[in-house]
Amino acid sequence: MFGIVDIGVGNDSGDVDFRVDGGEGKTIELPSIWGIKGSEDLGGGLTASFALESDLEASTGGTYRGGNTLSSIDDAGVTRSRFWARQANISLSNEVGSLTLGRIYSPALLAIAGVDPRSFYESQSGLIQYATIASTTNTNTHADVFLANSVQVSFNPGPLKVAVAYGAGESSDSGAGSNTHIGVTYAAEDLTVMANYIQNKGTDTTNDSLGENQKQAFGAKYTMGDIKLGGYYIQGESTSVGGAETEAKGYGLGITFTSGSNEFDIAYYNTENEDAAADGETDDLILAYRNNLSDRTTLYAKLCSADRGQFGPGGACNGVAGDNETYYGVGVFHKF
Repeated sequence: MFGIVDIGVGNDSGDVDFRVDGGEGKTIELPSIWGIKGSEDLGGGLTASFALESDLEASTGGTYRGGNTLSSIDDAGVTRSRFWARQANISLSNEVGSLTLGRIYSPALLAIAGVDPRSFYESQSGLIQYATIASTTNTNTHADVFLANSVQVSFNPGPLKVAVAYGAGESSDSGAGSNTHIGVTYAAEDLTVMANYIQNKGTDTTNDSLGENQKQAFGAKYTMGDIKLGGYYIQGESTSVGGAETEAKGYGLGITFTSGSNEFDIAYYNTENEDAAADGETDDLILAYRNNLSDRTTLYAKLCSADRGQFGPGGACNGVAGDNETYYGVGVFHKF
């Protein structure tokens, strides 16, 4: 059994309510989760493993968090509960690579997470920019973080890792509702370089390009002693159900400094709606501090200044459209 419990307290300049956040808001650093995983050595260098992982809203004890829907409709039209809303998969692996079946973390997400200056922390990081930069009607993926009904093949030749996943839409022969997610990472010594690609088909079985989206990104992270420099560029294109096309682009740059048990982040994210005639840009500046009390327990404090245009994308802090707000909070997370 494994998991994370993260609870923070905070507020923002446009909200008078004091918030205790266990996963439903913007204060936390990590997702609150719990799960079960295991593996078996099959001999000959082959290993079988499984992972079952669910959300946790730690401040209330709930299991539903921020849009990760806990139900789905099967082929007979019956609504089924989705308990393991994050992962539910089985893998066969050896020193060359692995084959994974089920609900997984997108390989595109895992690739870009390795170079984000904020390491894709759950709230106020490149994760939010990545998840919101292009929309889709596809329900087989959740914010391009999780991918259901998937078959993933990964190869690990030396410092290079290539992972390709296909999510079966299971709706028609047209490919409607299907997904293709690719992540490529080269990590050697102090340098990590990545590229990824995402295509999510729309759910219209007559024309699956309606409601479709695509994303691609590349980036790098370099470590110099106690300093890590990271950044990436991302671009997304989407087509509405009505056929209107939109494009957005963004980048993130930042630095992490480590001194003993202390970590300091400063990161800047810019996101732009290229189809907006005016006021289509979003700027986010994030400052964060973490004190690692142990390998499993960390205190943190952070602040995000979000300047979102009226027609700007959500950006890293997902601020209110047309507003300039400051989000802040402190908290603690424990891993088990």
